[in-house]
Amino acid sequence: MGSAMIATTAPRRRAAALVAAVLAMLFAQLFVLGVGPASAHGGPFEGQIAQDGEGGVYVTFAYTEDGHPVEALLTGTVEGRSATGEVLEPVPLVSASQGSGIWGVPAGTFPEGEWDITVKVSEPAPYETSAPIEIVMADVVAEDYVAPAAAGAVDAAPAAEFGSWVAVGLGAAAVAAVLVVGALLFRRSRVSV
Repeated sequence: MGSAMIATTAPRRRAAALVAAVLAMLFAQLFVLGVGPASAHGGPFEGQIAQDGEGGVYVTFAYTEDGHPVEALLTGTVEGRSATGEVLEPVPLVSASQGSGIWGVPAGTFPEGEWDITVKVSEPAPYETSAPIEIVMADVVAEDYVAPAAAGAVDAAPAAEFGSWVAVGLGAAAVAAVLVVGALLFRRSRVSV
């Protein structure tokens, strides 16, 4: 009877060791899938300057590595020099309501004309960019107005959600596979008794 106990214990130990190894690989894979996209949100970012058609300027900030919007709080300013020599002192950037990663200055800040706009950010990391912008006052009918930045922000959201759902689906499939393999190995070790 003692030898039968030893014979059934060895397959169970091997099955348990195999399940533990598969679980360790699964958790390592989930760690890589889960941490990879989040870690891409650090590092350098870029800003694109545009005018809103009402004398305001907005800037969209995105990480250079993955193109995702910068969701961190920004501390920055916008200043400008017109083609006629007029200087606009630094105006603080404020978060825009159009979406994540969009900051701007209020409508009516800049008069119409050609401007060299400079954006300076001190937080979350030092950054500066400049661009020539023609400020125009558009004749906008309220029903026809769609904020230009809102269209870009809407397009990025489904792609980000899709990536996170793929990671969840892969993780769930891996967990199911480990459970099935473990159950089959455990059942096999019990049948061989």
